[in-house]
Amino acid sequence: MRVKSLIKNANPVPHTAPEPLSARAADELSSLVGSDHVTSPAPARRAPRRGFLVAAVACGAAAAVAGVTFFGLQGDPAGAGGDRAGARSGSAGPAEGTGGGLTADEPHFAGTAALEGAADVIVRARLGAGQQGSGDDAGTTVATAKVLATAKGRTPGDAIQVSYTTPGSGPETAGLTAGKEYVLLLDKGEGGRYVLVNTTQGWYEVEDGTAVAAQGNRVALSPRVREALRLAPWNR
Repeated sequence: MRVKSLIKNANPVPHTAPEPLSARAADELSSLVGSDHVTSPAPARRAPRRGFLVAAVACGAAAAVAGVTFFGLQGDPAGAGGDRAGARSGSAGPAEGTGGGLTADEPHFAGTAALEGAADVIVRARLGAGQQGSGDDAGTTVATAKVLATAKGRTPGDAIQVSYTTPGSGPETAGLTAGKEYVLLLDKGEGGRYVLVNTTQGWYEVEDGTAVAAQGNRVALSPRVREALRLAPWNR
């Protein structure tokens, strides 16, 4: 703002009275129109230096500001053409401790250890009929799951309440079906309910004694978990 004010108010060429004619010009003009119409030459006046000084200061300040701005942008990775790291809002780069990034608003796990480590409870269970919520819980289904075996954590009994996004209600939903058997990787939620650690990686359907991963999930369960859940040695 200071530089702008200096530039705006600077006047390197102040308004002064018209410069008088030289002696030679006055003599030639008087011979033509007469001496009464010719103004005699006046002594030369030196233009005030203040205007020049103000203009010089203003230009110097402007150049200094431009230089600081230029070098500041070159040294700042978030300046023009740069990109500041750390910035997902709903989506982000790889999260520490999860072994993967984030898809939608869910953690994504790149390996078996990270996936199984994120769960509070890992169980083999048969899913019962679910009931869809209403109001703030619209799009959510709560179902009772009968626990058949446990590989991690402890459940309050042989049946637990599992809350999950209702299948078909959006792009990120778990393909769970009542009456089928699953391996569930769960976090403890509010009200004693359990939620999937991830709508894609939080469940494996049990078919012929083998845990089958959902489409898009390439992470296999560990031998220890499969053994504890009495599953076949290899995932399909």
